[in-house]
Amino acid sequence: MIFFHRLERFFINLVLIILILLISVQLLMRNDSAYSKLKVMEVSIKNFFQDQAVMEVFRPGQLIVEEGVINIELLQTYSLPQVWLVKNGQRVANFAEGSVEIRVKEGDLLVLDCSFCPDPLWFKVGEISSNIKTWYTGQIFRIYREEKVLGVVQFYEKV
Repeated sequence: MIFFHRLERFFINLVLIILILLISVQLLMRNDSAYSKLKVMEVSIKNFFQDQAVMEVFRPGQLIVEEGVINIELLQTYSLPQVWLVKNGQRVANFAEGSVEIRVKEGDLLVLDCSFCPDPLWFKVGEISSNIKTWYTGQIFRIYREEKVLGVVQFYEKV
């Protein structure tokens, strides 16, 4: 009888701990900055394991990495060097000229950092490679004093 009572308490405690962990993860995923940091960690871990697998299967000269190009335009007629496009946690380009064009690989996390600009800003995806499925040409983003996660680059699968 004592054995079943202890077993019952063990399972109840286990269920409560799992429930608390699930709720904590859900709350954490609602926060954009925490989500982007987790996504950067996920991408870096994913890239590490993919690089290891690729190095084992292919010779270094045979490695072909699919890339794409994305152009993001600032719709206002401002020159904003304090507004940055962040790729995988690193600032890669600013909007001093009004638009940015960068090369991306699958799994790259793109963020627009407008936290230093006091006005709402509008951005448009100008040109985009045909193999990128995450965004589309003409897609518009409105950002006001925040870091806006645009998303993770995904390519169409080759048949």
